[in-house]
Amino acid sequence: MNTVFPPRDIIQRFCDNSEKMKITPLGQGNINDTFLLRCCKTFLVLQGINKTVFPDPRILINNLAHLSRHLELQSNSSERRWVDAVLIPATDGSTAVTDTTGKLWRALSYIQNSITFPHAETNSLAEQTGWALGHFHRRVANLATDALLPPLPGFHVLSSYLRKYQQLSTRISVHDTATIQWCKKVIAEEQGAALILEQALESRKIHRSIIHGDPKIANVLFDSKSHLALSIIDLDTVGPGLLLHDIGDCLRSVCNNCDEAGKLERVSFNLDRCNAALHGYFQAAGQLLSLVEKELLYDAVKSITFELGLRFFTDYLQGCIYFKCNSPEETLHKAMIQFSLLKDINAKKGPIKKLILQTSRKLEKNSHRE
Repeated sequence: MNTVFPPRDIIQRFCDNSEKMKITPLGQGNINDTFLLRCCKTFLVLQGINKTVFPDPRILINNLAHLSRHLELQSNSSERRWVDAVLIPATDGSTAVTDTTGKLWRALSYIQNSITFPHAETNSLAEQTGWALGHFHRRVANLATDALLPPLPGFHVLSSYLRKYQQLSTRISVHDTATIQWCKKVIAEEQGAALILEQALESRKIHRSIIHGDPKIANVLFDSKSHLALSIIDLDTVGPGLLLHDIGDCLRSVCNNCDEAGKLERVSFNLDRCNAALHGYFQAAGQLLSLVEKELLYDAVKSITFELGLRFFTDYLQGCIYFKCNSPEETLHKAMIQFSLLKDINAKKGPIKKLILQTSRKLEKNSHRE
């Protein structure tokens, strides 16, 4: 999918001195077209919302406006630098602007002196990513789940993704290579176990909270000098959901020894990164998780890894209309990476569960001392 630059009249709605503006593509996002807009001495992140992915972009805008107001009222409980990415209105006060094609554009604050990483190169980056997610969860913990609408139909509803996959796999004919057969085999073998979080929600063992929705390491900003986490971005998926989905996705992201488009032979769930990320999360989040949620944390890592692999594979089957890619094979490769990671998570079940138990117990002991 090609990146679509914003029309000049859209830029002028956010930058009233567009003759002195400069705009460049920003980031490696899978969904929206994102740009850094420099207008005189002001920097903005300008994004065009992908209507194929988000059928009702106004939900995103309303959610983000509400979230921005909430975050601006929160005091920063951390002694270190933390900056929330918030919605920036157009020059006429509009929260978003629509171009002649019907595409919706909005602006967010740009956080300077920050960098991103595609994967956790060190234990410190893994710990900081976990800390950033825990800090974000604490900042939105008192935001009611009905304050925001679900940003995507069926988002993180695995049974819905499975139904879509099953319909596509029977309707669409693809060349049944060894890779395709292997992906189908993994889905058949793992789908039952992956539904555990959905079943726990239905039986009311766990409940919904406001979550980020896509807390991979690439969506965390780090201070360019200290490499301490200073913000979490890409807030389109913020809405009601399961904290376990967020934590599982964070661990899936930082514990894989390669990034989402890396080399298959590098795929491995790194236990040291897992230990660091868990420590960072619990340090920032405190006692947000219930005992049941802690017991399901290993299953959450498995479930979200399976879910993302399934979504990549389904998108490949339907012609790559959801995730940005340079070729269909790129999307298929991303599915293979997630399914390979899932296999390694299965093989390391004992050590991962032990780390979760040890980290949560250590937190409890420290909190009792305080």
